[in-house]
Amino acid sequence: MKKSIAPAWCQFFLSMLLIPLPGCVHRRHVDKQKLHITVPTAKNTISHDSETPAVTIWVHGTLMFYTPIYHHIFGNKSSLMPITTLPEKHHFRVLAETIAEHDPEHFPIKEFYVFGWSGKLQHQERTIAAEKLYQEIITLREQYQKKYGIVPTIRIIAHSHGGNVVLNMAKIKTTHNPPLIKSLILLACPVQDKTMHLICTPMFNRVYSLYSSFDIIQILAPQFRRIRPVNQHSRHNKYRILPFSERLFPVYSHLTQAKIKINNYPISHTRFSTKEFTILLPTILQKLDSWHDESIASNKISKHKLLCIYKDQTN
Repeated sequence: MKKSIAPAWCQFFLSMLLIPLPGCVHRRHVDKQKLHITVPTAKNTISHDSETPAVTIWVHGTLMFYTPIYHHIFGNKSSLMPITTLPEKHHFRVLAETIAEHDPEHFPIKEFYVFGWSGKLQHQERTIAAEKLYQEIITLREQYQKKYGIVPTIRIIAHSHGGNVVLNMAKIKTTHNPPLIKSLILLACPVQDKTMHLICTPMFNRVYSLYSSFDIIQILAPQFRRIRPVNQHSRHNKYRILPFSERLFPVYSHLTQAKIKINNYPISHTRFSTKEFTILLPTILQKLDSWHDESIASNKISKHKLLCIYKDQTN
């Protein structure tokens, strides 16, 4: 799959503006922990025939600089597709297989799906995609109930604005019982005024938000708010731009958000969606779970967490 190199170069030069100078001191308290990872090894596949099916859905983010080759796979429309139907070397399939190999219990490859949407940098497009994703999950839930006689466990991994697509599902009001998302894993999701508080809705049982201080793309994502005209008879809509996106959500007891460094270096926006990072993701989530339990037990839920990951360079 051929991609434009423009995003990588733009991200590199813009990110250079945010690199902290040596000797800079953090003014706020940061709860810091280290995670040493040797070469991750694949685990034996676990059968889910007699258990609650564990469904995983990957939601991609904004696509600005090129038209991805997989758009024709989805028929150029938003849809949910089993990951095993994609070509073997497809980017999303490689990511899914990587996660499944290292944590087949929670992310089995046979129950792994990818949700494709337009990827346009517009709130309305993300809202439309959220409505489609919601309906796809309802349909999928009914299929699993018919097949297994039980509601599936659903986990969603969302990169960048894919996270805001998922959060927008919490605003949808239908006659269906809303789906329960067991885990929502946000990778470099721009935190925006319109969606940040949706994270506390009952739809999301457990939420992880991972970000990096090197990631300029996350916070440069624009957000707009419509202003009602003074003259009620006016047909013209006015908008004002809010400050750029943020990195951190408000603090909630079911949310763990952590700044990520690997081998003492912060990572870029696109690196969250690479095989190199997803191979570490199951171990990172396990570490964050134990960290979260410790925080709850001590009644100290810190907003500023830094997880420093040290891994074998030969990996």
